Amino acid sequence: MFEWLRRFWYGRILFLARGEHLAHFVNQVSKEGIALYHTQKSERGMRAQIKLADFRRLRRPARRTHTRVHIVAKYGWPFVAARWRRRKGLLIGIVIIASVLTILSQLVLSISVTGNKNLIATDVIERAEKLGLRTWVYSKDLDLNGIAKSLQEQLPDAAWIGIERQGTSIQIRVSEKTRPSIPDEVGNLVASRAGIVKEIMVIDGTPLIHEGETVRAGQVLIKSPEVNNMSSAKNAPVSVARGFVRGRVWYSAEGQIPLIEDKVEESGRVAKGRGIKIGSRVIMLTAEKSPFEQSREEVISQSLKLWRNWRFPVEGIRVNHIELHNVHIERTVSEARQLAEQIARAEVQKKITQGVPIVAETVKVLSDNSGSERVRVEVETYEDLAVYANP
Repeated sequence: MFEWLRRFWYGRILFLARGEHLAHFVNQVSKEGIALYHTQKSERGMRAQIKLADFRRLRRPARRTHTRVHIVAKYGWPFVAARWRRRKGLLIGIVIIASVLTILSQLVLSISVTGNKNLIATDVIERAEKLGLRTWVYSKDLDLNGIAKSLQEQLPDAAWIGIERQGTSIQIRVSEKTRPSIPDEVGNLVASRAGIVKEIMVIDGTPLIHEGETVRAGQVLIKSPEVNNMSSAKNAPVSVARGFVRGRVWYSAEGQIPLIEDKVEESGRVAKGRGIKIGSRVIMLTAEKSPFEQSREEVISQSLKLWRNWRFPVEGIRVNHIELHNVHIERTVSEARQLAEQIARAEVQKKITQGVPIVAETVKVLSDNSGSERVRVEVETYEDLAVYANP
């Protein structure tokens, strides 16, 4: 590898030598201290390679032996550089294009919002622009985590906001809070779930709760401002409460695992069968029946779509016969408790909104005399409780 790079850097010339005293020519070249590479004898003479720096030194041996030397090909960086020097305009253009592409790859060229249903994407983008996240700015200079945190504080209806950079595009991922369905409380901020209030900040509206109070799901936390009495009821805009209510929320789930269990599992062996389907008729070409005593079938249809909703009337069918076998499992108490704890923790994680910090976690082993271990996982979080009620 390094030898090839060295040859390319210094350059080589492939030449053809013709004359009646080629052997004497090679001896004279050796006396001059010139190295020849890949020497080959042909009907037209002798072909060989030589370093670019040694090519001029061939004049004396060639003159003494009356040998004619013709250049066949040139290799290496010196010749490439010489060609590029004659094409300065093209070289400058390539450098400019490469520089522009390098600069553009470091800029934010597009911003998109995903996961939003009730939140307006343009509103999220406008708020992000005020925080510095806009197009045609260097993405490396942006604190994406800080911007996501500020956006989440500005949007009470968002449970979690994450910002990802994918090349020149920025994607704002939004996870909205689950709103209680309370038609009569439009514009009010209500509790998304039960919890103990620890922090209240009212921007617009009237607070109906205080710190330390326990609230239930759907309870009004901040009442919207009163509509101007001079406006008609139909044409008056809906007043909206604004603010934040953060508090402690508890989640719990239980997992139960028996010490002795008999169940059916997949063995990992699969027999594949193929066939064709014509209308409602299926013709199996291979593995028509399962070769296993216990198995389940997984049918995959492969159809050819020729034009819009029109499909080819003949479909390919692939059937996977997955072997099943009976398994007898005996667990120790510690193994059963560990598995039950994993199941309970997974169930709790499903209930918690993504991105919400967990403050404390408690694992309780519950007494059970039925030959199984039961474990409860209780988790305490600190999250935003206030959401707008669904009309």
